[in-house]
Amino acid sequence: MKNENGITLLSLVITVIVLSILASLLVSASIKNNPAMETVNSMKDFYANEQSKTKEEVDRVTNGWENVIL
Repeated sequence: MKNENGITLLSLVITVIVLSILASLLVSASIKNNPAMETVNSMKDFYANEQSKTKEEVDRVTNGWENVIL
């Protein structure tokens, strides 16, 4: 039999799969423990709150205009 040296396709595929799993776990863990993500989430909530306040104010002013025009 011929003695083969080197990496086989199967071991290469297994290595790529294991590295992909480890990379996804690392990214997931870094996002969960990242203070920047907490800041982004709090700013998202702040923006949503300010957006609803602005919409309420625009609706209030618009209703006032309708009463003046009629």
